[in-house]
Amino acid sequence: MSPHTSRHLARRRIFLVKPRFQGTVALCFAAIVFAGAALFAGFFSQYARTALRVASLQGHYDFLSPHEIIGSALALHVLALSAGVLAGSLLVLLFLVRRIRSGVERLVETFRVSMEGDLSSPTNATGLSDIAELGRKVDASRSRTLSRIREIRADVEFLRSEPLTDEEFAKRWDALKAAIRRVVP
Repeated sequence: MSPHTSRHLARRRIFLVKPRFQGTVALCFAAIVFAGAALFAGFFSQYARTALRVASLQGHYDFLSPHEIIGSALALHVLALSAGVLAGSLLVLLFLVRRIRSGVERLVETFRVSMEGDLSSPTNATGLSDIAELGRKVDASRSRTLSRIREIRADVEFLRSEPLTDEEFAKRWDALKAAIRRVVP
């Protein structure tokens, strides 16, 4: 392949999720892992201290190492830690999916109402910040469209009610058609 043709090949585009979205979700999951680790450390250290103290007070060891004293309990605590963190993470994931779904459903409902001609009711999209931001953008777009429609109605009413010369009427009529094309391409 010549160097001249390689410049004209389309490059792959990488689309990244906004860091603001990633940060909030990552903090939720990090909090779950941190809470699980803190509970694990607290419960296991208390158990290990007690078990090793009891073994040392008995004065005789039939074990080769302290690991044999607390090994099975360690395995159970690690299992409980894994299950707890997994369950907590799944709950956070379900909560996030529920919030995303409710925001998207509200946006879809707003689009459906807009198709029927209602441009005035706000989206009130809830959920993650990106969905709320999209809702605000949709509201802004709809309000601009609604203001353009009001301007068109005012121009139509002016054309209907005022006596104009043919030249003035043609000029205003062309401006009105251009305004309509901006709303409905």
